[in-house]
This record gives sequence, C-alpha cells and structure tokens, in this order.
Amino acid sequence: MKRRLLASLMTAVIAVTSLAGCSKNDTTSENIVTELQQPISIEMWHYMNGKQAEVLQSIVDDFNNTNTLGITVTASSQGSIVDLNKKVIAASQSNTLPAIVNIYPDAATGLINEDKVVDLTPYVNSETVGMADDIKNDFIPDFISELSQWGENKIYGLPMTKSTEVLYVNKNALEKLGYTVDDLKDLTFEKLAEISQKAKDELGIAGFGFDSSSNAFISTLKEDGKDFVQLDGKINIINDWSKEFMQFFREKTQSGAFRVPGEDKFLSGPFSNGDLLAYQGSSAGFAHINTNGAFEVAVVEVPHFEGKDKAVIQQGASLFVTKDVSPEAQYAAYEFIKFATNTENTAKFATGTGYLPVRKSAQDSTVVQEVLADTDSLYGKIYNVAKESLGFAYFTPAINNAQSARTVAEEKYAAYVTGNSNDIDSMLKEMQSQVETSISRQ
Repeated sequence: MKRRLLASLMTAVIAVTSLAGCSKNDTTSENIVTELQQPISIEMWHYMNGKQAEVLQSIVDDFNNTNTLGITVTASSQGSIVDLNKKVIAASQSNTLPAIVNIYPDAATGLINEDKVVDLTPYVNSETVGMADDIKNDFIPDFISELSQWGENKIYGLPMTKSTEVLYVNKNALEKLGYTVDDLKDLTFEKLAEISQKAKDELGIAGFGFDSSSNAFISTLKEDGKDFVQLDGKINIINDWSKEFMQFFREKTQSGAFRVPGEDKFLSGPFSNGDLLAYQGSSAGFAHINTNGAFEVAVVEVPHFEGKDKAVIQQGASLFVTKDVSPEAQYAAYEFIKFATNTENTAKFATGTGYLPVRKSAQDSTVVQEVLADTDSLYGKIYNVAKESLGFAYFTPAINNAQSARTVAEEKYAAYVTGNSNDIDSMLKEMQSQVETSISRQ
C-alpha cells in the first residue's frame, strides 16, 4: 500500500513540476490566449440536479457577477450521467461541444483520443494566469494524477465532483450486539463477517453490504494490487485471489450475514429503516440516509481482508475544456474552472453537496470548520474519515467504455454471491469475455 501511495504521489509531483509538454495541436504557453479583447459567453454541461445543481449555480452566479474579464457562464444540466455522456458523444461528432463538460475520466478518454479536449498544461504553467504551485502543493495529489494519466506531463482537466467510500454503521444496533465503534478500527472483512453473522442471528438483519457491486469486485481485487482493467487494456479478472474473495462473499451472502442491493437498488434505504447494520457506500451519498432520529449513524473506514492492502476507490467527474470552441472561449473556460475549484468554492461546493473538497486548504476555510465543529453533522463525520482514507485511495484507469465494463462486474458479482450463478470458473471467464467485448467497442 505504501509503495502504491508513493507512486501516486510521485506521479502527481512529476506532472506538476515538469509541466512543459506540448499538446497534440502544439499549444504552448507562448501561443495560448490569456486575455480577452471583448466580452464572451460560454456554456457548461453537467449532470447535477436538485441541491447539487443549486450550489453549482450559486458558484456560476458569483463568477458572472465578480469576474472583471467580461466572461459569462451558462451552466445547464443534461440529465443523468448517462444522458450527459450520450449528449457529449453526439455533440462531439457534430463538433458542437460546449466550452466545458463535467464528465468522468473514462468518458473523457474518447474525447481526448479524438483530440477534442484542451491540454490545460500551458495555462497552468503560464506566468500570468497559471496555477502550477496550487496544483503541486494544494490539490489532492491523487485527483491530479487521475487527470494526468493520458499523457506524461499533461493535465487535461481539474477535479470538482470527487468522492470516496466509507462504512456507514448503525451505532445503536452495533452496541446491542456488544461492540463499540472502537472495535471497527482497522476493520477486516473477517471481523466484519463475525459481527454481521451475529446481527443476523440476534437482530434478524443483515450485517453488511456494498452499495455498489461493481466496486465490491474492483476494490477487493485492488487489495491484491490488481487493476480491474489496466490503461493498456490488460484485464485482471481470472486469478486465484478473485476466486478466493468471491467465494468468501458468496458464503456470507448465502448465510444472510451479507446482502446485495437487489430490488432496493441502493442500501441507504434499508439502512435508514434499521434493516441493515452497516454498508459501504459513497461519501457523497449521505444525503440519502434518513433515519428520522431512530438511531445514531457512525462512520468508519471501509474494511479490508487480513494480510491485504487497504484500498478504497476515489471517483467522480472533473471539468474539461473542449476544442470545439474558439481559443478565447477556451481561455474563458479555464478562468471559470480555476475559480470554481479555488479554496473557497471547493469548500462551499463540498459541504453543500456531500462531495469532497479538491484542495487541502479547504479544511481551514470557515465553511468547513463550521461543519466540523458540529458534532451532529454527518458530513463532518464523513469528512474526517474520507480525508484519512485518501491515504490508501486509488482511481480506476480511464479506459474506453469503462462504465459498460463496470456494469458487467456488477451483474456477475451479484449473480454469483446470491447463488444465481454457481460455477466460479465459468463466471469469471464470462466476466472476462464480456469486459473484453465492452472495452473493445468504439
């Protein structure tokens, strides 16, 4: 785990201390636009709705009202993440992409391969409008590494909507079983299985579940140092460790100690209703937990297997500037995403939506300190755990059609652990074949 974290940190340091490469279009710090001669309006596409969209819009409004460059940003939701991806693909094909898209790295891969995304390195390195020191010293290193994976010494976007996973626990039910939250420190799956079986036997409820069955497979595989699919396309599904942990999860699910979302789709519902002791879910999903005061929610680090590395996924969308707009619009887009990810705004966005701040300095901001001072704040509990968990977080390589590959993993995991699929070797072979088909589609 320490080697993986060191490698990640080194990648980020290299990316920001050597930022001097040229983009595919030979865009350098010398020939990019860094000032505007007249007012300009640009558009941003995102997938946020409800409270998240409201917080984002307030940041957009602040930018429009305070910037002295004559830039006006219009932000519009395109529906769900799937809806946004479809519209981005269609717009890319017709050369009508907006200046900014808020998409996941795997969706950005296709755009980057088609030379549709601006390499922000020259802007970041610019003596007049740059932010290299901020990226090197303040942004979360893994977030920057994820956005540098398409080319050495390049940064293709800035992080915004980032999250990781935590373990949500019904503290009252845990104590009924004779355990305390302290017993969950450095929690192993072996210990969690013991607690979960007791929850089944004594309380009549399942003890644990993964909110995301794809993350269940991918993260547990990562504990053994294996990427689900590598950036070069190599698939690491068929191996002894996959067989071992899948059989473990199957046994615990069959006994009723563990469960999968199933018809509930997400485990925040049964957890809120007191029908589940604990579940591993997104740090940004806490808004879906509503206990109506029936019990206290504790938050701890996600479990890991004895003798294996800790591994928790960090994921989420980032802000990318497209090449379908003029150089002036590209510069305007850079100025907006620089503003949207400054210390004040990442703190405001994170605390208002449940996402994580993308800068370390956000912790010292007034808005974050106020949340952390509130001992009843669930986000405050999540923030403290997530901040520590980022020390062993990983991101999945941004491969083509990654979402389709993840869907395969989700379906195969759920089918096997619930008993709808029985042959481990056949299941893994099918998963391998279907993932290979997914990532090879254009």
